[in-house]
Amino acid sequence: MFATWRIGRIFGVPTELHWSFVLVPLAILFYAYQPGFGLRWTQVQWWSGITLLLFFFVLIHELGHALTARARGIRAEKIILFPLGGGALIPDEPERTRDQVLIYAAGPLANLLVAALALLVLVGQPNGAMLIRYYLDQSSNLVVMPALAERLLGITLAVNVVLALGNLLPAYPLDGGRILRALLKRGLSDRAATVITTVMGITIGAGLIAVSYFLGDPLLGISSLFIIAFSAVELNRGWQRRRLTRSVMEEVLRPSAAGRIYVTDRVSRARAAFALTDATVLPVYNNYNELSGFVEKEVLQREGHRDHPVRYYYEAEFITARPTDNLLELTERIVEANVYGAAIYDGGEIVGFVFTEDVIRLLDRSRRRFYKRFRSPASP
Repeated sequence: MFATWRIGRIFGVPTELHWSFVLVPLAILFYAYQPGFGLRWTQVQWWSGITLLLFFFVLIHELGHALTARARGIRAEKIILFPLGGGALIPDEPERTRDQVLIYAAGPLANLLVAALALLVLVGQPNGAMLIRYYLDQSSNLVVMPALAERLLGITLAVNVVLALGNLLPAYPLDGGRILRALLKRGLSDRAATVITTVMGITIGAGLIAVSYFLGDPLLGISSLFIIAFSAVELNRGWQRRRLTRSVMEEVLRPSAAGRIYVTDRVSRARAAFALTDATVLPVYNNYNELSGFVEKEVLQREGHRDHPVRYYYEAEFITARPTDNLLELTERIVEANVYGAAIYDGGEIVGFVFTEDVIRLLDRSRRRFYKRFRSPASP
């Protein structure tokens, strides 16, 4: 989905950098530039070191998720680091609530452990108590000149506490929101739990935007927008899943056409078949009237410049299903297999097809009906 660069395997977990990391050096130069003095190279070095330290803490957070998942017998596919955070990709959501809570809580707990270690080292310094007071209240009258190591310890303490507490906010997609959803699903339906956590995510994200405005913190504002966006996407995804669960195959089933495209037919023949329908994908058969695959209209337009046989342009991979199969599960199988659609068989005979565009059209119709009812004035 995203362009990434593999940087290696850490404790056996593949770790990648998102392409947007190319913006990080520009941000460092921006913060190191001082009007009237130009670029301060000492600041470049300082911010470069701080950046590496920050991403090290984010990596610890994500490793907490990934390694805990592995310890619970659940595969962690990889870790992706972004300029504003990271993510541990766990394809299969744990079935047990206990496993979900442990995995989602492991990231913040890892940061709290690092913060506790930094606090112990700080307290052990000769002026440790004064340093702690200084870091907790920098507006006080304390005159403290911490050494470089003490400054880094203070940053380590503060950043890890913020990472832990920030991620424990009950807002999707943060860890706190995921933990809340896992707990809510014990007494509520999956849809109800998702609606509660995503609406809370949108609400909390909006509140954090206001906080970022008053604090003058653009990074907090950008992070809050991501919280709102991910919550809205998950809310919409939950609605789509519910709609497909309640739908029947007949709503999207495209009957098997009498006129057929064969692998030996020419591109001109296939184009003529597309001209008779609004479909963007059509089935292709072999000379024994057996389904061979599907051909896409866009592929013919893009690549079919010569009147070659269709066999050079059709996609031979597809899945099969029965008319009684669950539409949501069928859609998920189509997406997972990365194919155009499915052939629907009944009693060994093809009765029709289901393409991704048909599912999308069904969801669009439902969404338009919902908005129409929402906009319609109430009856007197």
